[in-house]
Parts: sequence; C-alpha cells; structure tokens
Amino acid sequence: MKKVLVFIFLLFLALEGKAEPTPRIISLAPNTTEILFSLGLGSSIVGVDDFSNYPEEAKNIERLGAFNNPNIERIILLKPDYILVNSGLGRAREDYFNSLGIKVIKISPKKMEGLYGDIRKLGMIFNKERNAEDLIKDMQVRIENVSKNKRSAEPKVFVQLFDDPLITVSSFISDVIRLAGGKNIASDIKDDAGIFSYEALIDRNPDIILVLGFSRNVSFSSSINAVRNKMIYRDLDPDIFLRPGPRSVEAIEQLREILNTVSKLTF
Repeated sequence: MKKVLVFIFLLFLALEGKAEPTPRIISLAPNTTEILFSLGLGSSIVGVDDFSNYPEEAKNIERLGAFNNPNIERIILLKPDYILVNSGLGRAREDYFNSLGIKVIKISPKKMEGLYGDIRKLGMIFNKERNAEDLIKDMQVRIENVSKNKRSAEPKVFVQLFDDPLITVSSFISDVIRLAGGKNIASDIKDDAGIFSYEALIDRNPDIILVLGFSRNVSFSSSINAVRNKMIYRDLDPDIFLRPGPRSVEAIEQLREILNTVSKLTF
C-alpha cells in the first residue's frame, strides 16, 4: 500500500510539473489577431491573413491570403490546432479542417457585449481567463468614462465606405456610435455592410459623416447638416473603427471627441 501511495505522489508531481502544450493558432481576420495579441497569445500565432497589420509584431507572421480565399495547403503544413475567423470559411472548408482535428472558431460580435463574450470565450479556450477579464475591465472603465460626458441628445452619424454605389456599415459600428453618444442613421440595413441611397442620406440628414472607405474625395449634397457645418471626417483610421476588437474603445473615445467639438450644431 505504501508503494502505491508513493507512486501516486510521484505521478502527481510529474503531472503538476508538466507544462501545457503551446497552441498553434492561425488568425484569418485582423480583429481576431488583435484580440489574441491583447490576451498575450501573440507567440502562439503561426499564420495570419493578409490584412492583419496590428500590432507591429503581426506584420512578421506568415501571410496566408485573404480571409475568404486563404492558402489551404499552407494552412495544413503549419499544423494549427485552431483557426480563428471573422466570417465563415464555408461549410465544406470548416468540415474539412474539423476532420483534420483543427477547430474553427468564429469571432464576429454585433455589439460590444458580444465582443466581451468572445474575449471571455477565447480566454477560457486558451487558459487566459485572467488576461481576458483584465482586458474587458479596462475596456469597460474607458467606455464608462466616455459615457460620463455624453450629451442627452444623439447627433446623427453616417459612415461611408464606397461612393458608387454608396455603401455604409451597420451592426457593430452602430453600437460604437451609440456608446460614443451618437446614432447611426443606417442602423437598419440588414447586413454588416450594404448599399444606402443618396436620397435616404439626404432625407435622414446626418450631423456628422465619417469617411472610412476607399472613396475619400466623395462629394455630398450641400443640404446635409454635416456638409453645411463642415463635419465630414476623412482622416480617421478605418481599422480602429471597423474592426471589432480591443481598439474599438479608441474608436468610441475618438468619436466622443468629435461629438464634443460639434459646437455649431444644435441637438
């Protein structure tokens, strides 16, 4: 009996001293790359999509193509344990990766609360629960500080991506605008991004226009409040505003500053 107890004790010590294997992660979306780095998992990332450019260290990780058309052969050669995506890879690809023992995780929050939930999920999966909670707490505190300075009225905001046709975004960025104290006039479009008519833009008459897309020199009707009051912002970093991740707090803070400077408008 004594020998059995000694064996169990030695086995316990061996198991306790055994380090957890480092997961091999591929991130096929810039926002998931940023979340992983914020959780302290940058060294676990073995491949990223072509658009993952933040933080600076992400630029040194192997590129695997666009999120919707990644290099499948190279992904397999990298032998990942997990693949993180913002939008689906398609049922066939996901089933194929699952058959190889690779778990596909989708991170595509529609609101800030959803982002918190996704951060917690990744914290649990990768044994980074404390890091996740610290990150969420920091984000919440900063957003609470923004809300202290919110005005009772909500300036109307429009986000422009393309001009021909006119394309805007909704979903997550609508929550960013809300938390900053504004209202997205295109919050009712069905998808994350969609066509928005110039007639509707004039009719809904935004107070502020954020030009975050590729058509930076687009002209808008002079009848729109944002045009008349020179409240069109073209020099914002679209990555901060369009990626649901830790830097979304920066977008909220920047937009709050913009709203605070709209002194010529009456809400």
